[in-house]
Amino acid sequence: MTVVITILVLLVAAVMPNLTSEKRSREARQFFAHARNLVQETRSRSMGDDQTRVLRFDESGNRLVVDRLDLETGDSVEERALELPEGVEGSGYLMEEETSNAAEWQVAFYADGKSSKGGITLTNTGRPISIVIDEGGTVRQVDGELPDTSQDIWDAGGYEQRI
Repeated sequence: MTVVITILVLLVAAVMPNLTSEKRSREARQFFAHARNLVQETRSRSMGDDQTRVLRFDESGNRLVVDRLDLETGDSVEERALELPEGVEGSGYLMEEETSNAAEWQVAFYADGKSSKGGITLTNTGRPISIVIDEGGTVRQVDGELPDTSQDIWDAGGYEQRI
């Protein structure tokens, strides 16, 4: 009887770390999908009710936060938040074309569907994944660090040769 219990305990001890790792991995994948949806919904809500919203990173609470700006008073009201799961942390911040820090980072979404442009890199157990927002409010997820977007702009009316 003791031998059977010992074998069961050893099997549980061997399997448990894999189950915990799988759970964290699944939570991280779900988080990135929710984060993209949060950004897209923020843009849609701004267009729907003609109010500016700001996406920011709350380092003390380890979460992405959406604030709605009241146009009359200028106050911001926290509207939604998405907590980062265990093992995911903010590691890189970009506003317009400038590197930022967690405390100052924010991307605004305007009533016309445009944004102030930026991005955030979130590291999941050492693996960086970035969420990039262009000036048109389009969101994309990139495996790795934030890409250089300074060359994404071209002069309106300029000549661009296509092959």
